[in-house]
Amino acid sequence: MKDRIKTLVLDANGFGWKPVVADTLLQGVLHIHDSSKLPPWVPKISLLQRALNRHYEALSYVMDWREELERAPELDVEVCNINNLLAFTKAQRALVEYPLVIILHAAAGDSMVLLLRAIRWFQKRRGKTILFIGNEYDLLDQKIHFIQEAGVEYIGSQLPEATARWLYAECVNSKVLPMPHALNPRLYHPGDGQKRPIELGFRGARYPLFIGDTERNDLLDDFERGASAWGLNIDFGYKTIRRGNWAEFLRSCKAVIGAEAGTYYLDKRGHAITSARRYQHNHPRARLKEIKEQFFNPLTNYISGKCISSRHFEPIGAKACQVLLEGNYNGILNADEHYIKINKDKSNIEDVIRRLRDEEYRRQIVERAYEHILQNHTYAHRVLKLVQTLEEDGL
Repeated sequence: MKDRIKTLVLDANGFGWKPVVADTLLQGVLHIHDSSKLPPWVPKISLLQRALNRHYEALSYVMDWREELERAPELDVEVCNINNLLAFTKAQRALVEYPLVIILHAAAGDSMVLLLRAIRWFQKRRGKTILFIGNEYDLLDQKIHFIQEAGVEYIGSQLPEATARWLYAECVNSKVLPMPHALNPRLYHPGDGQKRPIELGFRGARYPLFIGDTERNDLLDDFERGASAWGLNIDFGYKTIRRGNWAEFLRSCKAVIGAEAGTYYLDKRGHAITSARRYQHNHPRARLKEIKEQFFNPLTNYISGKCISSRHFEPIGAKACQVLLEGNYNGILNADEHYIKINKDKSNIEDVIRRLRDEEYRRQIVERAYEHILQNHTYAHRVLKLVQTLEEDGL
């Protein structure tokens, strides 16, 4: 048996100065990692209490990826929370000791400040680095700069392969690995046959205007307006929830509704999205038409960044049928085979509702999707693919 690969996994528990201060004090200085062993004075200090929160628990994939890497028999994993500056400083100095460094989405998503400060240490390393990019439309100039200056060997992208290769074409020394999210079957499973009182459900934040379209928001609004006339029992909520609660909610739904994630307006450095977001922040009453005219219509060199998300795998594991706006879904899900398709012009909504209420038809969709994903698209499959790629490249 080959030796397990000594692997440093860089993760983050939130972003910004407050989580950094809290995690550094609580975990780095006080060496407290277990909330059951807290000194009685710690909960009285709100800043320290923050460090005990899992800031990304509503984004299940953040924890799912890390847990699967830790479970991988081929890897000997040590996890470092980069917000704990003492631990991150120690990890930077020890980079030369690791044949493999994996930077997860949470560490390279909402902020690149800490990673950019560590570039000189990455330049001294001897092993390989894979960067899983979070929010793959935001801060792209900083993420590409890090890839190039740190000499990142592998880019783990959530995007369709052709899109990712276009986006990272200037990263000539890096290999693009298609790494969309997947299913965690230990958490997202069908349960024990409990009743599913909700015909159609939704939990999640409404997409902001700065992504350049309102397709999903409009779809949700249409179903909320029409539910009573259609006699459809819906339960929509516009807030992301913790992954355990999300799994339970899915098991209470016969079906859930959704659309592809991402933007249609992905430019090489994400400048259009960045500018549109800043504008929306400063002009909260701005309409989509106004934002598109200023930031997206003038674009000439861009590509669609629409893609599948973790929220498309989790209902499948829980055996909730999906009613989705038509799209590519990274070529993983096929319309009317793995989900019930809603046309972009919504011309087939009555037919969608009819099929949704056909119990046998819905069951067939669910079972096909479940078998397809369980056999091909779990996080274990993703990690195995990564390990096989590394072995083929001689690691």
